[in-house]
Amino acid sequence: MNRLFCLLILASAIAMSGCSKFLDKKPQTQIRTSSFWKTEDDIKAAIAGMYSGMQDVCGTNFLYWGDARSDNYFDNPKYGNVSYYTNGLTSSINGSDWSPLYTVIGRANDLLKHVPEVKALQPGIDPKLINYYLSEAYNVRAYCYFQLVKVWGDAPLWTVPFDSIGMDPYKARTPVNDLLDKLIIPDLLTAESLTNPDQKTVWEANLGLTYALLMDISMWRHDNAGAIEWYNKLTNLKRYKIEPTATWKNLFIAPSKTVENIWSIYWDWTTDGGAGISGQIGAGNTNSTFKISDVIWNYFSAAANAKDIRGAQSIDLKVKAHDKTLKYYPVNLDGSGNQLYPANNQANVYFPIYRFADMTLLRAEAANNLHDLPTALALLNQIHTRAGLTAYADTTLTDSTTMSNAILKERQYEFFAEGRRFFDLVRNGVVAKVMDPLIRIRKPDAQGFGADMRTVLWPLSITVLNANPKLVQNQPYN
Repeated sequence: MNRLFCLLILASAIAMSGCSKFLDKKPQTQIRTSSFWKTEDDIKAAIAGMYSGMQDVCGTNFLYWGDARSDNYFDNPKYGNVSYYTNGLTSSINGSDWSPLYTVIGRANDLLKHVPEVKALQPGIDPKLINYYLSEAYNVRAYCYFQLVKVWGDAPLWTVPFDSIGMDPYKARTPVNDLLDKLIIPDLLTAESLTNPDQKTVWEANLGLTYALLMDISMWRHDNAGAIEWYNKLTNLKRYKIEPTATWKNLFIAPSKTVENIWSIYWDWTTDGGAGISGQIGAGNTNSTFKISDVIWNYFSAAANAKDIRGAQSIDLKVKAHDKTLKYYPVNLDGSGNQLYPANNQANVYFPIYRFADMTLLRAEAANNLHDLPTALALLNQIHTRAGLTAYADTTLTDSTTMSNAILKERQYEFFAEGRRFFDLVRNGVVAKVMDPLIRIRKPDAQGFGADMRTVLWPLSITVLNANPKLVQNQPYN
């Protein structure tokens, strides 16, 4: 935590490593480069800039990409855009611009190029620190490219900074499998070889993140055996556990105090401003752009599920408009027992990118896919009982289909508003089955996913397309 504060103080220096949107980034001059990459403080400043870019990535996109198109939310018709929950994305809709990810990628590329140069200029810097700085950049770059793969599919591949006048600023899109096999996975394996295994700060891209990402990628590619191998490496670190029931809320309001969070994005509204997601989920006295879906509301508000500790800590059951997501805010009650929310411009949200419960349920999913029902049941029950619920009996989940449904439901309730649900539906091949009936209810004339599965991917924003003549729009979008 102290290190992060120091980095943020230095963040103003990152302008020398490029702060404009990546696709509009102007080549750096030799003077700017040579005047910046001199000391370890320059490295720290650049790393702070990389994490600052991650804040921009998560600010509002966290919800757009992972929850807004799922059965977790639907747009408030008065204040939001119904196109998210009716599968009506366009090239001008919020969330369609991948530039924030490429900004972070550009900053990671700067680090990968220049950190070795600083090492040569300052041989007294601890080599372990140099390697750890590099591992952070590899981890973050891999994470950003994996997000590109999940949201848009093919994407341009940049592995070096755009810092020379003679460089071609335009690149065509690289196929998904090439991105995974030639950059994302190699980056993570390199990060594993360079990192400091003792470093476990939740705000930094550490070895736990490396293994979590590799496991997530394996599951995305339906490589169940590979996912199990990475899960075993993660557990062998012996640093992560399932957070106790009594302190479950700390996963979202005090991540550094938990035994479960692997990587979270830090936020401090006094320096970063209010987190963008707060306006989407209902901070302050404003109306949110997204309302909690009936699927979520009905489950958590049902008397039969009153023992589930996640409900009252995830959504504000007292608000009749169903538009207040409570998950990321500490308890702050007025005299009548109603939650007081921060103003939008004073909202801190610590984005939980990966936590051990996520990996535990992915491991259960892998076991179920391999027809190992006892292992899947035991892992599922770790999360189910932590929520205060009675364990599933083996006589209840007797086949892979019922087990898969139970795991997906558990993930929905456990990771509500954590950017997971839509990707879970896609990974399990049930996005049309789950979403199309809801889409028809919400807008009878809307086209569901089953009519054209290409719409699982997002369109490229018109701004991105106009900035790069080598790009081709995802079909069937215009």
